[in-house]
Amino acid sequence: MELLLELAALVGQFLLEILLQLLFEILAEFGLRSVREAMRPSTPPQPLLGLAGYIVLGGLLGGVSVWLFPHKFAVPIWLQVANLVVSPVVMGLVMVGVGRWRASRNQQAILLHKFWFGLVLAMIFALVRFRFAA
Repeated sequence: MELLLELAALVGQFLLEILLQLLFEILAEFGLRSVREAMRPSTPPQPLLGLAGYIVLGGLLGGVSVWLFPHKFAVPIWLQVANLVVSPVVMGLVMVGVGRWRASRNQQAILLHKFWFGLVLAMIFALVRFRFAA
């Protein structure tokens, strides 16, 4: 029974890390959409510039998350490493889903709705939390 409770706690810690990243990435998507709507660029987005922006944004959001939640949710190191691998993939897939949902409502997609851009933002976010959260 004790082993089952410990396993449930580990799964809960892992899910909290993923949910934290999901919350920040959805907020980023909403904020980026708002900025895009305000500026309405006439040229198509530039992927390399967008990638650089998502790297910076991932770092900033990761830093804010460490400031708000200074302690890691996933305590064992192997769970933290698993979070570095799994969470970005999950977030990339979630952003693809958000992009499809937006497209079904005839809304224009942003670069974050592509798998690799969502993955990069989440990877930088996770790396900042891995390195700086206590």
